[in-house]
Amino acid sequence: MTDPAHSAPLSGRCPWCRGTQARTLHHIAAWDIRQCATCGLARIDPYPALESRPAFYSADAIEERRVRKRRGPGGRFAAWLRHWLRRLSGRTKGTLFLRELARRKPPGARVLDIGCGTGAFLRDARAHYRCTGIEISEHLAGEARKLGVEVVVGNFCDYPFGARRFDAITMISLIEHLHTPREALARCHALLEDGGALLLKTVNHGGLNRRLLGDRWSGYRPPDHLVYFDPSTLRQALREIGFRDITVRAPWFNDSFYCFAVK
Repeated sequence: MTDPAHSAPLSGRCPWCRGTQARTLHHIAAWDIRQCATCGLARIDPYPALESRPAFYSADAIEERRVRKRRGPGGRFAAWLRHWLRRLSGRTKGTLFLRELARRKPPGARVLDIGCGTGAFLRDARAHYRCTGIEISEHLAGEARKLGVEVVVGNFCDYPFGARRFDAITMISLIEHLHTPREALARCHALLEDGGALLLKTVNHGGLNRRLLGDRWSGYRPPDHLVYFDPSTLRQALREIGFRDITVRAPWFNDSFYCFAVK
């Protein structure tokens, strides 16, 4: 799936191109935010060890971050506002992805949701598609299985899917958490049927909010978020992997952007 040059240790190197030249944009807590001078991808530095990631998504670690995120009047108000905006609009995180799937794939298509969490997207998608989820956290996978959908546990970059292939893959707010983004996108390409669709959402490092807020931007969440794409760097990354017909939607005041590509 990868060549030896892209299996090298990541210490001090860009996780996409393995370049060593980068400029420091910000310093946040114990981490620098550094942007690669070669490919433009931003990342945290120091980079955590790959083997540390499963523990980061244990039940206790997830609950600790949830409580911290809601701490204080500002955090509680933001959580309350997000809850009611979703209720009033009737939209969930997966609404746009379901609409895009309906445009691109017929009912019954095989869909893999990578980083499925507690299964919110699978809960809605299973009415129309044959769904499988994969999750690195045993705790989150257990919650998703309560919905009655197939969920497997492991790092999808090396999970043994065998000859299984999918008509569509979704990665909703995931790639920014991944230790090896190049390997992740290459595995997506390998797991898709010819003509299969990749639907992806990630934080927008090129967005207006990030430019205005600097190191106070909500997308900077080290060591939870490891890498930061913008529409340009993600387009180029997908082209390098072999994807085509790449469409990006990047609302001005949205901290995230959406990308759809075809194998």
